[in-house]
Amino acid sequence: MFDKISRSWSLAGQCWDVLKEDPALLMFPLLSSIVLLVLLGSFALPVFALYHSLQPALADGNTTHTSRLLFYITMYVFYFVSYTVMMFFNSALISVALKRLDGESASVSEGLQMALARLPAILGYAVIAATVGTILRAIEERVGFIGRIVIAIIGGGWTIATAMTLPVLIEEDVGPIEAISRSLALLRRNWGENVIGNGGISLGVAVVALPIVAIGLLVVFAAMSTRATASFFLAIALFVLAMIALGLVSTTLHAIYTAALYRFATGSKENAGIDGDLLGEAYLQK
Repeated sequence: MFDKISRSWSLAGQCWDVLKEDPALLMFPLLSSIVLLVLLGSFALPVFALYHSLQPALADGNTTHTSRLLFYITMYVFYFVSYTVMMFFNSALISVALKRLDGESASVSEGLQMALARLPAILGYAVIAATVGTILRAIEERVGFIGRIVIAIIGGGWTIATAMTLPVLIEEDVGPIEAISRSLALLRRNWGENVIGNGGISLGVAVVALPIVAIGLLVVFAAMSTRATASFFLAIALFVLAMIALGLVSTTLHAIYTAALYRFATGSKENAGIDGDLLGEAYLQK
């Protein structure tokens, strides 16, 4: 276990090196966030209003079938739009990361073009993911505390099982169902490394984020003490920007790590910027 953690930390550091060499990769999660905010902004008010209006009835179990169906349809559309946007830009990011790991270069526009070429498969995958998400949410609404824990575990298992679906969609030009099946096959070979490695990246980002958050809060409180409105809002803006930057870096590092594991699992022994020996150890027979 400790060897896995050490190896995953090393791989995470090398993913950071890849990002430093090609910081344009950060554009994909940035574009995803912007588009998602714009598209989902139109959903926010009606979804909130519908959910709020149904809460008393949901609590009493008195909702009509029509109201409940309308709620779940709205939720499904919400999930579908969200997943489509995130999967599209993540696919573009992974496609460029894969090129980078092959020692080639690819621009942001080329990444978007590659994702656009796989749009039908991405939409199909978004339909499946939205269906799973809606079903899990519907079950969660009807079960108790223990049941919600079970649903959370199932949802986590689904996330892990489909971790390499997007690289498969991008590289192998297959449909979403076959891509999920291939992701499961790859998972059986590297599930521990995938979980620990991505967890290591999250932990690394958290370690960096903690002092930034602490300093940011101190700056905000200091600005509040001055009672200068301009200083307060400037401090808040800088704090928010720092959190956004950390989120973009985290998302990009996860994508690079997934791309590296996928590339090695499918036969590539050389990944530019990633130690092949470390990846080789990640794929020792379990």
